Amino acid sequence: MLLPTVGIEQIFNLPYTGEDFKLLRHDPINMPHIPHAHKHDFYMLLIIGQGSGTHTIDFREHSVSEKMVFFLAPGQAHQWDLAGNTSGYQLMFSQKFLTAGSQRLPYFNLSAFPVLTLENDQYQTLTLEFEQILKEMSTTAQFQTELLQTRLQLVLILLKRWYSHSFNLQDTATDNRLINSFLTLLDQHYMVHSEVSFYADELHVTPNYLNQICRKKSGITTGDYIRERILLEAKRMLTLTNLDIKEIAYALGFNDTSYFSRFFRKNTGVSPQEFRKTNN
Repeated sequence: MLLPTVGIEQIFNLPYTGEDFKLLRHDPINMPHIPHAHKHDFYMLLIIGQGSGTHTIDFREHSVSEKMVFFLAPGQAHQWDLAGNTSGYQLMFSQKFLTAGSQRLPYFNLSAFPVLTLENDQYQTLTLEFEQILKEMSTTAQFQTELLQTRLQLVLILLKRWYSHSFNLQDTATDNRLINSFLTLLDQHYMVHSEVSFYADELHVTPNYLNQICRKKSGITTGDYIRERILLEAKRMLTLTNLDIKEIAYALGFNDTSYFSRFFRKNTGVSPQEFRKTNN
């Protein structure tokens, strides 16, 4: 690997102790420039109070401005270039720190837009919650972990409410369950199954119905979702590993390296070799 997956303990240069929750207040941010893409094995929220710059998530660049939240799920590649006066918070937590029910969070889907702009009152509510978390983290009181998990759950639910309202995610619960189940299956099987019929069969619906729900939710087809997921992983592997093109093609289910190269060029406009050279 050119760039290993980074854990919370590595960021703080500490021996691994099982710590899986961390909140930092940046005033200003202590590392404004991360020029090379890397990925984490944990969830992260970057909350911008004030500042500017760019934050690139899975090879898509997003402008940074005040009162923004950036969402990153485990495995996503990111890098940023922020102004030195950027301030806010950085919240990091592992999968095991999440409580039951937290898996259905729309902003951590890989197909979701990873940025939310907050209203003034929303930002103030969020910062009050963060300050309570920081206060609790400074104590050694009994039941600290349970309390921190509860406060994290509150933060994530508030963000879910604001995100769903901002992006008009008020569809039926049945539709939401279906699309979330499809995206979960896709993340598990995209390296082996690229056919729409496989996912429809697993979800006990017809391919046409699954395609209809995908279009309703995002404007793209089920096949588009599958292609985008394969392309995303190809980009990650080209950027974050030293595997050769043939190894990457086979890992992604392509039996022919030339077919993988044609697939990649058709969907990105460049060859895998050109993409790797540009992004390393």
